[in-house]
Amino acid sequence: MERREWYRTASNGLGKIYEQLWQDEKQREKKGIVCVIHGMQGHLGSYAYLFRALAEEGYVVCGQDLQGHGKSASVPGYFGERDGFTSILHDVHRMLIEVRRWYPGLPLFLFGHSMGSFVARDYAATYPGDVSGLLLSGTAGPNILLRGTAGCLSVLKRIRGGKAEGKQEGALMAKYFCRGIREPESLLDWVCTKKEVLYGKVQDPLQVGFTVGAYKDLVEELMKVNRIEEILKLKATPMLLVSGGADPVGEYGRGPATVYGILHEAGNRDVTMHIYPGLRHEILNEDVREEVIARMLRFLQEQVERGKNGEKNTLYQ
Repeated sequence: MERREWYRTASNGLGKIYEQLWQDEKQREKKGIVCVIHGMQGHLGSYAYLFRALAEEGYVVCGQDLQGHGKSASVPGYFGERDGFTSILHDVHRMLIEVRRWYPGLPLFLFGHSMGSFVARDYAATYPGDVSGLLLSGTAGPNILLRGTAGCLSVLKRIRGGKAEGKQEGALMAKYFCRGIREPESLLDWVCTKKEVLYGKVQDPLQVGFTVGAYKDLVEELMKVNRIEEILKLKATPMLLVSGGADPVGEYGRGPATVYGILHEAGNRDVTMHIYPGLRHEILNEDVREEVIARMLRFLQEQVERGKNGEKNTLYQ
């Protein structure tokens, strides 16, 4: 297994962005490129199993620690003073331009978890035609509470500054996400049902907390990607949605179902959804990991084969 690592200057000039690429030398004919986009406060190191599983099936797998995360955290949990997610999109795009130059002619797929799923959706809408398929884990749909939350965070940012620690805001979010769990043992219980996973996060030195500015940027990005006109930009994009039925980020399945419904109503017959009952936000850290990855590989293979045959997305006009 070949693994490359490098840094590049962030598009907004705020430090450097850590990137990596895996490819299996035994798989001489590459099927496609998969870009892995991690979730909030996470980093690529938590996805080594996914990089390996995809590379062993003949995919070139790349990704980066997003601005403010992991090894890209020049200022932990901070995306910049303004347009944070625009900078993140630019960082991802610059990496993919280079990777596609190294591996020309291969279809590009994006895997995004949670916040990473918002970035993946935004990327596919911003660069139409670049992406052959989306694999989204733990995504969210429209939520009427977001506008008020964004307003509160805007006020807090003006008062305290974008770099101010967002511990209180994070605790409030976690309590809200734990509301469906009877007697939670920690504020991380909403993330996964497996205690060893939660313990690992607490011990992980690359896990970051968010600043007030980052929380504001996150809420505004979630509002953006869930505008009807933004979702409809993906009506010709093949998509696989996987989520836990006890995931509060997706409103216990309602969020992904809303995204699925809008796209299906718009005519996209290449959007597939699977909800895993009783499981929480990080579906790839639950006991169904191998099943989910197998489902992802089937989706990828279907899209690769359709691309070879010159087929387009089944879109009802």
